[in-house]
Amino acid sequence: MHLHSLGSKNSLLVVSAIFACLLPAAAASANQFPVQDPTYTQQIFTGPLLSQEGGFAWDSTNALLTRQGSNIIVHSLTQNTTHLGTPVHGATATYTIPGLAPNAVGMTNGLDGNVYAVGPAGLQRFDPNNLATTSAVTLAGTVGGNGWGVIALPDGRIAYSNGSAGQVFVYDPIAASNTLIYNAPGLVDGIVSGPTGNIALAIQANSAIQIITNTGTLVNSFNTAHHPDGMAFAQTMAGSSVLYSNNNDGTITKYTMGPGYTGLPTTSDIFSGSQSYGDLAAVGPDCAFYVSQYENNGLNGSTAGVGTHWGNGTTNAEASYVRIGSVPDRNGTATCDFYAAFVDAPEPGSASILLIAATAGLVTRRRCARAVTC
Repeated sequence: MHLHSLGSKNSLLVVSAIFACLLPAAAASANQFPVQDPTYTQQIFTGPLLSQEGGFAWDSTNALLTRQGSNIIVHSLTQNTTHLGTPVHGATATYTIPGLAPNAVGMTNGLDGNVYAVGPAGLQRFDPNNLATTSAVTLAGTVGGNGWGVIALPDGRIAYSNGSAGQVFVYDPIAASNTLIYNAPGLVDGIVSGPTGNIALAIQANSAIQIITNTGTLVNSFNTAHHPDGMAFAQTMAGSSVLYSNNNDGTITKYTMGPGYTGLPTTSDIFSGSQSYGDLAAVGPDCAFYVSQYENNGLNGSTAGVGTHWGNGTTNAEASYVRIGSVPDRNGTATCDFYAAFVDAPEPGSASILLIAATAGLVTRRRCARAVTC
């Protein structure tokens, strides 16, 4: 962050359709990524973003929240406006949150109903459902940093990084304790947790990804052909282990590893060609993968002057968010291959949820059940 058995004729038709999806889209297409794997979908979700606007969280209505320093911007649940020929979910309100650190964008939904944010002041939290009256609470003992990577773990703790210093911490909301668990070999940008509690780190210093346990044991480390940033784990909890990355060079890559996220991954670029600077990302309550797209002066393989490819054929430096989903199967059932702890949290009444709710008011969310649309 710097800022299937078919006859020969049918088989031929299917192959032709796949190749058509992989070919560059026409100039007037609203697709941000002109080349894509046909088993995924893309949609420019919102934009243009304001200067220094970023970050991802959602309120209890499933409205997207973004951050511009101390300001929280609420986006419409529906496409309520059009920009350069592209229907988008425009902003409906902006709130200045007292105490929320400026010059930072990183935030995430906690399992206790709060949003946790990072920045120079350390780890902070606020109530996303009372934005007109809430204030940010700075959590004692936490460490300040660049304000990028932060994520909820499946057990309700919060993992975050101080960015350039390369340190990764875990904060326990129940014990109000902060623990340094890992020192990475350089700047840590995006971080994400998976269904087994492992944490993936985007290491900007050497264009690498490292996967650690939530106690700081290194599980896997590999260099990439891109500069990974925002990431998402797949839902799978056994067998092959999958991770996705939104990359600085305008691609999205799928990494398939062995059981337990071990071994050298098999890689495939499921989206490519946007030329923009892919930055932080998050999985929403609809189980979709939301990726940010910026212009960043040609840094790390991006193209100077390119931010978003709008629906009327205009390409400019404006920033946007793109929603990545999955194509429904032959029965019309849409599956989701992206994981977020706050989406798959235990149902109310379970021991772990009661423990988490003991320290904060719990906002009950509809479970996505791995459907693209909840």
